[in-house]
Amino acid sequence: MEIVLCLFYGLVFILIIRRAGFFKVEGLGRWFIATVFILKIFAGLLLWAVYTFYYTDRLSADIYKYFDDSRYMFEALKSNPADFLGMLSGLGDQSYYFTRYYLHMNNWDSPFYSSLYNDSHLMIRFNAIVRIFSFGYFNVHTVFMCFISLSGLTAVYKSFVPFIRDKSRELAAVIFLLPSVLFWSSGVLKEGFLFFSAGMLIYHVFCISAGRMSLRSLYWIVFSATLLAIVKFYVLISLLPGLTLFYILKKTSPRFVLAKAALVMTAYAAIGLNTHHFLPLHSPLEVLRMKQRDFVGLANGGTYLINDSLFAYISPENHDAVLPAGGGKFHIRQGSAYYYWKNNNTKDTIFVYASTDTVRYSLFSDHPRAGSVIKIPPLDGSFLDALGNTPSAILNSLFRPYPWEARSILLLLPVFENILVTAALIACIFFFRWKREISAPFLLCLSFVLILAAISGLVTPVLGALVRYRTPALPFLLITILFIFDKEKFLKKITMFSGKRKRTQEKEPVYFSAHAE
Repeated sequence: MEIVLCLFYGLVFILIIRRAGFFKVEGLGRWFIATVFILKIFAGLLLWAVYTFYYTDRLSADIYKYFDDSRYMFEALKSNPADFLGMLSGLGDQSYYFTRYYLHMNNWDSPFYSSLYNDSHLMIRFNAIVRIFSFGYFNVHTVFMCFISLSGLTAVYKSFVPFIRDKSRELAAVIFLLPSVLFWSSGVLKEGFLFFSAGMLIYHVFCISAGRMSLRSLYWIVFSATLLAIVKFYVLISLLPGLTLFYILKKTSPRFVLAKAALVMTAYAAIGLNTHHFLPLHSPLEVLRMKQRDFVGLANGGTYLINDSLFAYISPENHDAVLPAGGGKFHIRQGSAYYYWKNNNTKDTIFVYASTDTVRYSLFSDHPRAGSVIKIPPLDGSFLDALGNTPSAILNSLFRPYPWEARSILLLLPVFENILVTAALIACIFFFRWKREISAPFLLCLSFVLILAAISGLVTPVLGALVRYRTPALPFLLITILFIFDKEKFLKKITMFSGKRKRTQEKEPVYFSAHAE
């Protein structure tokens, strides 16, 4: 039945691709888009196979976590539709009444308190809606997400192709066919919504920059920015300066491009670094510090326990120090070492050499030590510290893992992409071309790549996570390279080399064997 439903919905989406005006794009046939959609379905099935047969812990697999939790929300549709609509809309869903559903979900509550938004809610709600059509078959959700992410990628292509029409095929390849993009954006993961919202935001900002102002574009800008803020807030933060600069450059004279870029980036940095002075939020630098601390904690593995006032952490080596206390509660074995900190003050961490604690805790999370941990400098929450660590963070994001660091199947594709990016950058040194008319889109892509790479690299100490978080930047990095790559000069060089080689071969004398008749 699952295969039949996947085929049915796949054909429905192909029909939409063939008929909808949005998928009529310059330089590409509709069958190309449909073929990419089919490739994405196969990539989504590969992701499903990896997390089903290779990484077999269903509770920690991102593709299953939100799908499994959505069952409890969906079941409310049958027994109490008003509850289902309440949880789906988020109106009043924070009341104690809805705890009857959330207690069964493992991922409704965010694991750490430094997050601005809980993007788990979006994924659980998405899966609950799709269950209406999937009848609980997982890979139907994969087909739906493939279409959503394909729409966003198509929007990215439509945005940039007017600037590099002579390289439309190369543009299509770096947007649609990069292995990491195909793999991560084709599963039931947040990356599908990320590419959708980022693509639609860019496309409609480009539309109004070109003078095609409409309420429809304004609606899409607001909707896409809101969705992107919920899915990955830091990706929106990375994209906004470049989009603002793009709009300004398109609406003003082509003079003083670098001065305008410096002014926009400085203004965003000044506003961003001081948001905590006029909004009830943590300092952005403090958020980075807390995020890094959270990632390092997850990378090191161990067990986190929580009660009304305390967090407790037990290292993986002392895993047997966590003992059941009945009623779903746990306590720490007497004499065991552990760390703890208060919920309302996560800066002060206290180490206990030998526990005398008799407090009962709830299990918060339990993770093994990550297998691809890299060392990154700990952030102290200051601007100069973050700035000093930014160059190494960008290099880690864009060029790691190195070939000798690919110790798992999920790190092999990024190694290939790193080689591709390095080769493309070297080629640009020899075949460089600059045109004034590409300034706006070039600076948009460059600023997005550098900001996103810096944020990801500063807080992520695990290569397996880093290659996934940098995936949205990869197409834009290669688009940046396409802007300055002189394809015509490259082809001429290749033709000249081939011609010289052919003439050399024709002039070589033919030697006959002395025994020839």
